[in-house]
Amino acid sequence: MAAYGWLFDPKRCIECRACEAACKQWNQVETGAGVRWRQVHVYEKGIFPQVVTQALSVACNHCDRPLCLMACPVKAYYRRADGIVILDSNKCVGCRYCLKWCPYGAPQFNQRTRKMEKCTMCADRVDAGLPPACAASCPTGALRWGKWEEIVSQGTDQVENFPTPVTTRPAIRFVTAPWGR
Repeated sequence: MAAYGWLFDPKRCIECRACEAACKQWNQVETGAGVRWRQVHVYEKGIFPQVVTQALSVACNHCDRPLCLMACPVKAYYRRADGIVILDSNKCVGCRYCLKWCPYGAPQFNQRTRKMEKCTMCADRVDAGLPPACAASCPTGALRWGKWEEIVSQGTDQVENFPTPVTTRPAIRFVTAPWGR
């Protein structure tokens, strides 16, 4: 079975947050509970007037070696054959160990349910042959999704402001050097 992953081009990202909105809408992510499965982070550096920005659209990276899965004391996480890491909320006790160990901050603590939540890579859409809602909604093609075997050879696995991928081997690649806008 094919594994899947993300391909992100920071130079194409216009910080519109369509990916965030599509994720929230498709997955019915609760508002007001402190939960955002996909987030666009914007970083700035330089001194005026030579300031440059970098946008990163981040969510669960569905790692090859997910630390969230390894850290969970109640085995609420599992990794599907296609590489999608799923959190079974019925098993979650809200201990937040997964959040502590995930270098990407992907697991989110829901203040209302007192349990963890995270991106599912829209597994229901993937199972139906569709891309995740976030990638499907990106108007510039900055966030793309596909078979990992086609993505893994593109770009790089590390950019500034993204934690080292050495331990977890996340299913995300970056098309270009992010700074310079």
